[in-house]
Amino acid sequence: MQSRFWSTASSALVFVNWVLFLTVTMLIGSQAGGFDWLAMLSWSSFLTDFSVMFELGSLPSGSVWIAWLLLSVCWSVVWLGKTPAAKPEPEMAPIITQAKPQDVVNARQTAIESRPDVQEKLKRLNRSLSQA
Repeated sequence: MQSRFWSTASSALVFVNWVLFLTVTMLIGSQAGGFDWLAMLSWSSFLTDFSVMFELGSLPSGSVWIAWLLLSVCWSVVWLGKTPAAKPEPEMAPIITQAKPQDVVNARQTAIESRPDVQEKLKRLNRSLSQA
């Protein structure tokens, strides 16, 4: 039950992440007057912009957006690539049929006749009962 909870929680987090990402992208696009701002981002050097964080400088929002995009894609690929938990196959219940009394007697008689030790005990029992 717990794995189902975590599976649902991870699905919800991936969904919420993409909803927020697309909402922010639309807001930026509406403020910028279109999606031309995507071409102006520093796609090749966005990671070097993060070094400014260690000096407590200002971080360009375009670099944050690119990092968010890449992390979201990686997270979604990992989420899609995970294998679902194996569900155990339900065991088939044995089918019980009513046996005819004669079949049961024949099966037991065959079992008795196939074992010589049981036959010897039955012969001794019959002799002792016939002498009494």
